[in-house]
Amino acid sequence: MSIGWIYPIGILISYIFSIIEYGLRSYLVKSGHDLEGIPFVTIFLVSLFFIVLGIIQLFKYKNWIYPVLGFLIGLTTFQISFILTGYGDILKFTYFGSFFIIILFVIINWNSFYSHEKFEANSRRLFRLASERIYETDDGFTERPFVAGRFECSRDELLGFVRFLHGSYVIRPFYYESYTDLAFSMNTSLVVIREATEVSHIRFNYDGSITVRISEKDYRDYRERFSFDQLCTSMAMVFIRFLEYYKSGLESRIITELKSAK
Repeated sequence: MSIGWIYPIGILISYIFSIIEYGLRSYLVKSGHDLEGIPFVTIFLVSLFFIVLGIIQLFKYKNWIYPVLGFLIGLTTFQISFILTGYGDILKFTYFGSFFIIILFVIINWNSFYSHEKFEANSRRLFRLASERIYETDDGFTERPFVAGRFECSRDELLGFVRFLHGSYVIRPFYYESYTDLAFSMNTSLVVIREATEVSHIRFNYDGSITVRISEKDYRDYRERFSFDQLCTSMAMVFIRFLEYYKSGLESRIITELKSAK
């Protein structure tokens, strides 16, 4: 599951905890304790949650936009405690100013956020498709590219196929004189990489050969499910099958098959 899903889950849990803390504080106030009715502890923990989550996403995806967003949301959330206690117009201004900055930041970087989520989701689907018919579980990981078969099509057909996959956020292509690399990853963000060799990728050489490299991070996510050699071979077969769909004018079938991967 993508780390991005933790945001709505965390927000839902924060509402539950804030209600619990508010109820507890109300009870203590009625019992004679001198307390504010504002759920300060929950507000602080939620602020810290967003900041820490942004840092975790930085280490996982190598994308700077996530810690910046986490810090902005955390700071804005923390300022709620001052707004609710009526500290003055200046703090209200800084709160709404921070809120506006978050909206502006998301709008400016929306393409990066959207592209990353789509790339990651489709990369996970690729691995699910590749693992469907694999049952051996020996390790055998190697950084060396794995030779995984051949394909038949013209260079123009191949480039059209690559453009289609890129436009559908399935892979990010890197073009070279004698081959094209198709990068995919469940971990590092494809938005920030400079070379396909930084992540998992499949290489379509213009002489018709195919090589596959699965990154150690991606492989370790599935290390108890299938063998490395079979994974590389199966991944190549997935792309060859997609290429045949494209050559037959069945591009929609590629997307349907990806979406069906559970």
